[in-house]
Amino acid sequence: MKKIICLHGYAMNRVWLQSWLDQLQQRLGNDYQLHYPQGPVECPAEAVRAMGVRLSMPLPEERIGAGRNWCWYRADEARPPTYHQIERSLDYLADYFAQHGPIDGVIGWSQGAVMSAILSALRENRSTHRFDFNWAILCGGFLPGDARYRPMFDPPLKLPTLHISGIKESDFMREQATNLIAAFSNPARLNTPCGHIMPVKHPEYMDSIADWIRHRP
Repeated sequence: MKKIICLHGYAMNRVWLQSWLDQLQQRLGNDYQLHYPQGPVECPAEAVRAMGVRLSMPLPEERIGAGRNWCWYRADEARPPTYHQIERSLDYLADYFAQHGPIDGVIGWSQGAVMSAILSALRENRSTHRFDFNWAILCGGFLPGDARYRPMFDPPLKLPTLHISGIKESDFMREQATNLIAAFSNPARLNTPCGHIMPVKHPEYMDSIADWIRHRP
């Protein structure tokens, strides 16, 4: 059985992402097993509400509160930003990979896609954190801004990737998706009719994702 690590986005949690990707698990069947680690950094409720206002995508109040909102790092307002507490997440994920491996691939959504890109860079650069996997799917992601990680993407990484972005994303996010694609030398792209959300309500796109996974060596 091939194992896939799935990383949720900012202010989400593992249960939320699993509710999105259960249909992908159904498509892949018993040959694959999706795993859902949870970001160890809790998001304060006021930061979650502020993000919703800033992006014009407020979360329902029942999805905000203690124990509901987690992330992989908290970016400050500097330019370039520093990703605070990311070392905590990398230590946690290194232990998770060691406990659940071998890992075939990684799927990341939004901030989880940024983390997946960082894991891909650390994989090729053979850092002190050991991450071994064969491919990555980056959905709604962007190139890491933290200056500690940006140089790791030059030259572009060799890892096979599938990049998923919605045509209704903002111009800024579409530009960020293009920059992320350029950081990999073997990318495939899937454009969906969505905004900043996985295409979970579009079966044909979920079929395409499952097909791409099944065709990995």
